[in-house]
Amino acid sequence: MTMESLPGSIQELTSIQAKFCLAVERFGNLKSGVDFASHSLLVGTSGGIDSTALLIISTLLAQKSGGRVFCAHVDHGLRDSSAGDSAFVEELCAKLDVPLKSITADVKIYAEDHSLGLEEAGRVIRYGFFRKCLNELSADFLLTAHHLDDLSEDVIMRLIRGAGWPALSGMDAYDPERNLLRPLLFTRKAQLETFLNSINCPWREDESNLSDKYTRNRIRNKIMPLLLKENPNFGAGIARLKSQAELDEEFWTTEVNKVLNNVQTTENGEILLHCSILHKCHPALRLRIYKRMIEMLGAGHVLADTITLLDRAFVDQKGGTTFQFPGNKVAAIRREGIVFKVIKTIDRESGRV
Repeated sequence: MTMESLPGSIQELTSIQAKFCLAVERFGNLKSGVDFASHSLLVGTSGGIDSTALLIISTLLAQKSGGRVFCAHVDHGLRDSSAGDSAFVEELCAKLDVPLKSITADVKIYAEDHSLGLEEAGRVIRYGFFRKCLNELSADFLLTAHHLDDLSEDVIMRLIRGAGWPALSGMDAYDPERNLLRPLLFTRKAQLETFLNSINCPWREDESNLSDKYTRNRIRNKIMPLLLKENPNFGAGIARLKSQAELDEEFWTTEVNKVLNNVQTTENGEILLHCSILHKCHPALRLRIYKRMIEMLGAGHVLADTITLLDRAFVDQKGGTTFQFPGNKVAAIRREGIVFKVIKTIDRESGRV
């Protein structure tokens, strides 16, 4: 299969193909809150089924809506065939008349230098490059090709790792802080393959996806087939779960904001949550308030087990107890409430900030 003649506009598609592309557009618009295809888009593309389909769909939608599409590609240097992937993406972009930015990275060296696994190192390099391109091009959105199968795998992975709610529902379709949009998140991979076949467009296969070396591959190759055998509509259930989580998160965000309107910041930068406020809150709300407070202090993971212990200590009135979070963030229980602060050190003997 070769890229002899790819469609240049929605009008050149069959009604089924056009409906498929427009469904992707509606989902992206719903999640981003704007007509995303009318903006400047940077599409991360590896050459696989998912990202090849996304690049073509994005180009067609942008042509219809007056937007602009750019492509970003990273050769991770982990496979002998990766140079072929880069050549494929270059040819695809030329056919679509899409400007391409690409780099070749040595992920193995980066992983060794930064004590990271290959997957994490590749992700850091990839998104770092995407961010650089986004800024240089002044693009409005970064589009990635995560789809419903990926979301299902992500939920299983988070379940295995012990994630709480709503993080258990998986990756978000839209992350406004990173200008990251995943317009295919509720689209099945099989639909993308059908679309590419229908327009006679080839793609590249990553043979490393067949290896069970990585956790995500083991979930994809071993666990997912069992779940789909028990419930062929498992993906649809995951989509409903994600939608419910988004509604829950919207509600809880509103409730947390109401409480945070009453927080006080002291002269030395401490943020105080008064006991009188916290005692009126349901435990589920208190946990979310703690999480938001920790996030407000800066970068670093919020540990679910630690905020649970924090709440237990608050309820038990264990004044003087201090809890530390990544990034030197501290929550200390005082007589008047809970104080949140970023510190350099903790007095181990007194436990005081």
